[in-house]
Amino acid sequence: MRIALIGIGKIANYQMQAINHTKGIKLVDAHDLDPTRADELPGSVQFHDNLDTLLKKSTADAFLVSTPTHSHYEVAMKIIEADRIAIVEKPLCTSQEQMDTLMTEARTRKLPLYTAFHPSYGREVEWWIEQRAERNFELGRLIGFESCFSDPYYLNGKLTLGAVGKAGSWFDSGISSLSILARLIDPEQMQLVDGRMTVIPDIQCAQVQALGLFRFKADGRTGYGMVDTNWTLGRNYKTTRLWYENGVIELDHAKEFGRLRLQGQDELVFNLATDKPRLVNHYCGVFANLTELFSKGEDNTKLSEVLHGLLFAALRA
Repeated sequence: MRIALIGIGKIANYQMQAINHTKGIKLVDAHDLDPTRADELPGSVQFHDNLDTLLKKSTADAFLVSTPTHSHYEVAMKIIEADRIAIVEKPLCTSQEQMDTLMTEARTRKLPLYTAFHPSYGREVEWWIEQRAERNFELGRLIGFESCFSDPYYLNGKLTLGAVGKAGSWFDSGISSLSILARLIDPEQMQLVDGRMTVIPDIQCAQVQALGLFRFKADGRTGYGMVDTNWTLGRNYKTTRLWYENGVIELDHAKEFGRLRLQGQDELVFNLATDKPRLVNHYCGVFANLTELFSKGEDNTKLSEVLHGLLFAALRA
């Protein structure tokens, strides 16, 4: 599978490393509004300073959108209207209306549309999925969850450079948390109970803190959970806790750890980190999934619709 990269920012470096570690995928072309970014590309990659030229001349099978969040919709639509396949960094877009338009256009043209939910491929997430599948621990039924994603993007009354290109804490991290939860809970069994957004009018982002309360069904019974995203804590903290009848599992997404507490037993800690950066591990999972789906002529549109539907519902609450 041949990939063209649109947007050569910080995240693109991890994406390019992951492509090098993934069989069956190759980066062939790239575009950025800043022509000096071409220096960051491998010598085998052709740089295009114009998006229209890239879409016309590239031999890529699909185009990876890695631009600032607010531009995802515009760039993805341009790719689809050129009858090319779009792979879009999460979130796909920033409103229900935008999502509906993208989905309709892609389906009308019979084009796959893939959203890169990279946090859901964290090694700690993959590890816990494997433990559940093999029934290595008897935890019983899932009864609740709490997922907190915090980044130090709002300090001393100002946004930091880390917030550049991101739309807001809920857009950036709410979809991250939901994509992780979707690998552990059937997302179609999740329903929004309430959403709370903290907005500061004087700064250029949609929200600095946000909370989503959810209800879900697992094994025929109802449970409840909370997704909390926050840029005001001054630290990098990304953790999902899953409460089961017989214990709790804590997945540390920043450190790639798993912590298991079974009732009446000592805590067990599992270090899942590798010699590769965390985000490279994430994108290795994304590209492995992408190439598998691409070989079947499939995408993750259905999942993307469900997760973004939950994301946008919290904004309307």
